[in-house]
Amino acid sequence: MEMEHDHFKKKLTASDVKRLVVTTAMLEMLPPVDPDRDIPIRVVDTQTHNVYEFKLSCRQGGTKPVFQSRGWTVFVIDRGIEAGDELYFWAEECLLHGTQYRIALCKPNLFPHP
Repeated sequence: MEMEHDHFKKKLTASDVKRLVVTTAMLEMLPPVDPDRDIPIRVVDTQTHNVYEFKLSCRQGGTKPVFQSRGWTVFVIDRGIEAGDELYFWAEECLLHGTQYRIALCKPNLFPHP
């Protein structure tokens, strides 16, 4: 089973903790945005193996698409996410399962350098 990886990395801001602004690079791996409805994105946390459903939202006249949903909020709470944490997001193409979205978190402030 062959898989391809496209990785995305983002240092999270305080506003990302409330709702993750989806950048252009990240949008390239996601389904097309629909201003009339939220797009459910099933995401697997590779570190905890928990599965979350994020909603890709972009309102007409809105600035940028975001992950703003209960699924994102639960992920933030589960992982204790704070501004400064680094988020890794990627899509895996799998012949058996199709596109799968994965997420991982690095907490560089957990062990700050002296």
